[in-house]
Amino acid sequence: MNDMMKRWLLMLWLVGLTTPLVAQGPKIIQRDLNPPQVAGSHSGSITKIEYTQHKMIVHFMSENNEHATLYGPGHKNSWRLYDTLRRKEYAMLYIKNVRVNGELVVPIIDKPEGEEFVNARQLSCEIHFERPGKDTRSIDMIEEGIRQYKRQTPYGYNAQWPYNIYNIRVLAYKDDMRNSKPPVQKPVVKPKTNPATPPTQRTTPTTPKPAPKDSVVAEAPPKVSPSPKPVEKVENFGSKVEAGRTYRLNNLLFKQSAYEIEPTSYPELDSLVAIMKRNPAMEIELAGHTDNVGDPKLNVALSKKRVDAAKSYLTNHGIDPTRIQTQAYGGSRPIADNSREETKRLNRRVEVKILKE
Repeated sequence: MNDMMKRWLLMLWLVGLTTPLVAQGPKIIQRDLNPPQVAGSHSGSITKIEYTQHKMIVHFMSENNEHATLYGPGHKNSWRLYDTLRRKEYAMLYIKNVRVNGELVVPIIDKPEGEEFVNARQLSCEIHFERPGKDTRSIDMIEEGIRQYKRQTPYGYNAQWPYNIYNIRVLAYKDDMRNSKPPVQKPVVKPKTNPATPPTQRTTPTTPKPAPKDSVVAEAPPKVSPSPKPVEKVENFGSKVEAGRTYRLNNLLFKQSAYEIEPTSYPELDSLVAIMKRNPAMEIELAGHTDNVGDPKLNVALSKKRVDAAKSYLTNHGIDPTRIQTQAYGGSRPIADNSREETKRLNRRVEVKILKE
């Protein structure tokens, strides 16, 4: 190998080291390959289920489709998860990576409309749902509004059936580090003194010096440490919320001095959109926070921009702006240590309070 070739290889290696990593999505914390299930009247099966902290991702495959339609979130015929035992429903957030005959044809379906496919010998996709509750062990994936029917298409008459799958196994919920309980600190036990060797005492009493006339001898009051202010309980945001409680949007974090929402934060906001669409009377308050770097007044303005960015995302996805109130607190309400970057970033956040259910 000549010197020129070696130099080119070295340059390519250095470029590879300096290339930034592509932003990763929410961390997959559980996988279930070929979960037990019962197929409906139409051909289709679940090949894999993945779980993040807030989502259940179903990998679906169907074969020999003369005509197939996938419906986006918000459509009356879109998939949803239904827990028949507890009568709870979990919304679909979006569909990703729709492949027909091995070719990627639609990257994402996130609007309430249908995508039609013809002569799909093999149809596969990822369906992103809200994660079911921790007590759910079996669930149905159903297209609620579809019934068997025939209709005229450019390809002749076609019969459609719903892609319903029943009794799908749901893995037991596993918390990751964000939800794990803090370690319990053991009380400090003072060493016991040996009663056999009492401390030596002075036998000669010392007479206190008399205070001079017209002087005031004041005894210093004992120091009392101020009691900490009560902190409002903030829980991690999930599919079940209650009025009057405040929830932390864990995956909605910001870079220092920035307020743009990164794509990795979309699933967290999509969960909130789905819940508000399922509960049209719900009203919320979004609260913006920063770390302690910089001028406090500028931090309040920055937290206002962050909370406005989150509100804009919700309204752009169909939520009435009158249902959303906003507050900006700057760095006045930290939840983590501001001395280290790995914990300081947790203070750059947005929280949601349920005002009305």
